[in-house]
Amino acid sequence: MCVLCDGGSEEDLLRSEFMRIAVDGYTVVFVESESPWCYTIGLQQSFDQPELVVTGRNEERCAHVLVPLLERITNGERFSSSSPPIDTCDCTTVSFGTVHPAQWARGRFDQWVRFYDWAGVEPPAQRAIQVLWPNSYGEFPTGGPEFCTTHRGACQPLLDDEPRHNVHSGMNREQRRRAKYGHGKRRRP
Repeated sequence: MCVLCDGGSEEDLLRSEFMRIAVDGYTVVFVESESPWCYTIGLQQSFDQPELVVTGRNEERCAHVLVPLLERITNGERFSSSSPPIDTCDCTTVSFGTVHPAQWARGRFDQWVRFYDWAGVEPPAQRAIQVLWPNSYGEFPTGGPEFCTTHRGACQPLLDDEPRHNVHSGMNREQRRRAKYGHGKRRRP
């Protein structure tokens, strides 16, 4: 369910995010792309917890990774890039990694920046940690192609380095829809 995809305005989206943060203390933004990612907004201000980001997963799988962690955070647990791996409620193990500060300037957290600008408040420090998920062998990514032999490391991009370009310099939303659903074809409800 996307406010913008459902015909809402940017103002509607920001207002919706504001309400979720007011009620739950956070909201989750999913970014659809060739290599999708999702991240939180509000953990810093509500729980003094760095924002969480997951890469290389579709929306449903991002939620599967984040929901147990968000529950633990709202119950008082805190995580950092140096936290040991933990088991989530379904016996999946996740680990944590660093996020290079340039990820903020290169578009990784654009909606976070837009939200705090719209809210007209001083944003909290730009801190985030990456939630790492294991491959089918239970291994966490190390930055090399051996993590995902099928996709040569692109399965879960690591954010611990400065990005070479703005992460939004690829296809825009309309171009992605055309690529997904075909030229000139309308998406069926």
